Amino acid sequence: MMHRLSPLCILAAMALGAAAARADDAPAQAKTAQGPQSQGGGDGAVKAKTGSMVIEEEAAPEAAPPAPAGEERRAIGEYIRDHSGDIKDCYERRLSERKTLQGKMIARFDIGPRGRVIGATADGLGDRELTICVVKVIRGWQFDKPQSGGKLRVAYPWVFTPTPTQ
Repeated sequence: MMHRLSPLCILAAMALGAAAARADDAPAQAKTAQGPQSQGGGDGAVKAKTGSMVIEEEAAPEAAPPAPAGEERRAIGEYIRDHSGDIKDCYERRLSERKTLQGKMIARFDIGPRGRVIGATADGLGDRELTICVVKVIRGWQFDKPQSGGKLRVAYPWVFTPTPTQ
């Protein structure tokens, strides 16, 4: 014999199931409803996790400083040539450890409004120690204040070759 459930019995069973589910969720809802609590408060309550979204607008990239021109370019080049001894010393020290080290390195740096180097990078040879040494030397340089009153961007190449021993 087959028993048929009346629609009323089905609805009653669904209501009981929903009530039981709400009872299981009640402790979690109570903790959330209490609001934020510190995790280290000692009362055993756990801080409810809340989601947040921060939308940051992309700032327009700052335009690169101009390269020096004319007389200012000549004066900067002369300064670099006059102060390249420390750069050559960096290379000679590395050459004593890496006998075949040679190639072109390009240093890029910005001269600030007061004439000090305010940022420098170098690349091209793949030798980390040489790059670090060159950048340290360049960051110590002090040029005349830029005529524009702003910053200048300089790129300067060095070609390193071992001197033949005689």
